[in-house]
Amino acid sequence: MANVLFYTHSKDDLVRAVRLVINEIRQTELVDSSIPIDDEKLSQKAASLLLGISVTTIIDWRKSGKIPRDAYMRIGRPIFYSKKKLLEYARNNRGVNKTSK
Repeated sequence: MANVLFYTHSKDDLVRAVRLVINEIRQTELVDSSIPIDDEKLSQKAASLLLGISVTTIIDWRKSGKIPRDAYMRIGRPIFYSKKKLLEYARNNRGVNKTSK
């Protein structure tokens, strides 16, 4: 394998970049291990379809606290929702899927 040289980055820059990536992976593993295996994770789009609302509405509900904090998690940048918790939320709030889209 040929030696690859990075002329625009110092060794310290590369070490910092690798550490950032490793820390991000560790945080993701911690989040994933705290979720029960049988609890399906849904994207915002899938979660909004499950509830019968728009993606904009589910984002607004999350930001306003209408959706409980334990019903979603951030893994890196994206937000994922617990299908089990969303279904519990929908059962306890019967008018959820009657909202405008």
